[in-house]
Amino acid sequence: MRRVVLVLTLLFATGVRAEEMAFYVLGVGADSCERFIVAAEEQPPGTYKAIGNPDGPYVNSISKYQQWMMGYVSAVNAGRGDEGRQIKLDLTEMDSWMRNWCSRNQRRTVFHALQAFVKSH
Repeated sequence: MRRVVLVLTLLFATGVRAEEMAFYVLGVGADSCERFIVAAEEQPPGTYKAIGNPDGPYVNSISKYQQWMMGYVSAVNAGRGDEGRQIKLDLTEMDSWMRNWCSRNQRRTVFHALQAFVKSH
């Protein structure tokens, strides 16, 4: 698994300024936007393909990104606390926004795209 050291631009509930923290991004968030766009071409925004098999369901690549994105936004919402400041978009809206941003910033990571998403919402 690839690890990327990034500086978070969000503020956390601990009061520590995120710009002062270095951390590793794990999972598909460390992938390039270019790789995300290739996976996204398989399905319309907010959708994925699942096929049942004896070992459990197979899901296509975009599903892994969508799950990571929803988990990230859920964590941001938990940190924000105040319900009025939480991001309340559905997956289709978030997925469409990410595809657009990543198309213009293909050398950045999925994590960078989500940082921009959170900042704009």
